[in-house]
Amino acid sequence: MLRQVAMARMQLQRGEAAGAAELLGPVLAAEPDNVGALVLMTHVQLALRKPELALETAERAVRNAPESPESLTALSRVQTALHRHEPAIETARAAVLREPENPYRHNRLAWALLEEGVRLIDAEHAAREAIRLDPGEADFRITYAMVMKALQLPDRARQALRDALEREPDNAIARHELAAFDVVHRNPFALSRLARGAAGLAGALRADPSQEASRSLLDAALRQFLVYTAIILVVLAYLGWQVADDSAAGARVLAAAAALVPAAYAGYFVARLDRGLRAYLKDVLSRRRIAGLTTAVTLLLLLAATVAPAEWLTELLAAATIAGFAVRLLTAVVPRAV
Repeated sequence: MLRQVAMARMQLQRGEAAGAAELLGPVLAAEPDNVGALVLMTHVQLALRKPELALETAERAVRNAPESPESLTALSRVQTALHRHEPAIETARAAVLREPENPYRHNRLAWALLEEGVRLIDAEHAAREAIRLDPGEADFRITYAMVMKALQLPDRARQALRDALEREPDNAIARHELAAFDVVHRNPFALSRLARGAAGLAGALRADPSQEASRSLLDAALRQFLVYTAIILVVLAYLGWQVADDSAAGARVLAAAAALVPAAYAGYFVARLDRGLRAYLKDVLSRRRIAGLTTAVTLLLLLAATVAPAEWLTELLAAATIAGFAVRLLTAVVPRAV
């Protein structure tokens, strides 16, 4: 039985929760009061996103070993997953009282308080205590970073994530969270920052290809770049349309700018991506065929406006503005994967 529990623990660590559950099932059938197996099954059921089943095993573990910090910690995790925040905090505190020198107990308390979202200063204290007890553990730095993020202290959160990566360079969660700070911003001209964030998300995916959150945010980052590019095109085309009746020369200059400035903007961003990310961007674009065709039509209209007779400028630039706005809408839509 001990061998099966150990094998199940290894499978869970490898991300194979279903396999771990299969190994633990016979153990618990033969020994329904096996606290170690109950605690491990609790974590397995949480990994399988079955918190109700996890609650059953966690409560059985606590009934059989009410003084066990492992049982209390497992129960606290389940209570947090079920949004029972006050019981989760109290259970985590009970585990800390029973094992105050174990940093994992303080880390669990920090997460319980963080998920509650009210007593963030208490969460900071718990996270700090976990780090004090084990300065070399990357996960505790990540917990502290999440608390700092909730307290709207981004510089301290970034530093904690960098500290985590110094200790564990391939930690996918730390890479993801650090990259998210660069991606989630509203400055359309911070392209170096956006490219750095995209690179960080790609690194998180290389460290853990199952990170769907990193994949989704990477797609969002690249869509954000495409949307900003389309907006620049639309604004310049619209300005050209507005001045076409008064100044043919000014309209032609704006038409040329509407074609060239977005191209330069895109080139600046793409130049800061590595080869793998460029290929990924190409794949994102291939899933937006209609947007690509509409972009081509928009550019043809703009280029035509640079040499067309004055009496055609209003119609050409109006059509380019409408087509550019369509590109803006199409680039913001999440396409179905092919």
